[in-house]
Amino acid sequence: MIVDIRKDFIPLLALLLVSACASAKPAAPTATSTLLAISTALPTQTTTPTPLPFNTPTAISSKPQTVFIYLVAVGDNGVSGEMIGCGDSLVPVEVAIEPSQAVLRSALTALLNLAPEMTYGRSGLYNALYLSDLQIESLDIVDREAIISFTGTLVTGGECDIPRIEAQLTAIALQFSTIDSVTVYVNGTLLQDLLDLRG
Repeated sequence: MIVDIRKDFIPLLALLLVSACASAKPAAPTATSTLLAISTALPTQTTTPTPLPFNTPTAISSKPQTVFIYLVAVGDNGVSGEMIGCGDSLVPVEVAIEPSQAVLRSALTALLNLAPEMTYGRSGLYNALYLSDLQIESLDIVDREAIISFTGTLVTGGECDIPRIEAQLTAIALQFSTIDSVTVYVNGTLLQDLLDLRG
C-alpha cells in the first residue's frame, strides 16, 4: 500500500505554523532598531551649512602704502607730464613704501635710493640725482612750507640737470595737500643758489 505523505504532512505543517505564530510574543525593540527608525525618519540634508563667523578665516588686507617720486622724460616736450627745463617732462612714478606717518621723508628716501642708477628700471625715465650722494639732515613743515635740508654731495650732469634736480625735489613735496611751497638746502646752502653756482 502506498501512502501519500503529502496529504497528511502539509495540513500538519500549516497547523504547527499557526500555533507558533499565535504563541510568539513580539520582540522588544532594540536600541539599534530605534535609532535606525529615528535616523531614517529625519529629512535628508541637501545644503551645506554655513560655518559660524569665528570658524571662518578672514583675509587681512595688506595693501602697501604708496607715494609718488618724480623722474624725467628727456626731450618729451611735456607729453608725459609737466614740461620742465630743456624740453623735458616731469613724470610721477608710484612706488611702494613701508607704512609710515612720515610719508614725505619716505618718498625722498625712495628717490635718493635710486642712485647710482641713471634710469628707472626699463621705463627709460631719467634721474638727474643719479650722480649725487645726498642724505636727509632735517625735514620740517612750517605754515604749509616744507623745509628740507640735505647733507652730502650734489653733482649735475650738465646744464639741463639744474632744472631737473630742482623739479624732482620740489614736486615730490608738493604732491601732499598739506604743503604749498618747498625750500631746499644742501649743506646749508639754498638749492637755487647752489645750482646757479654750478650752471
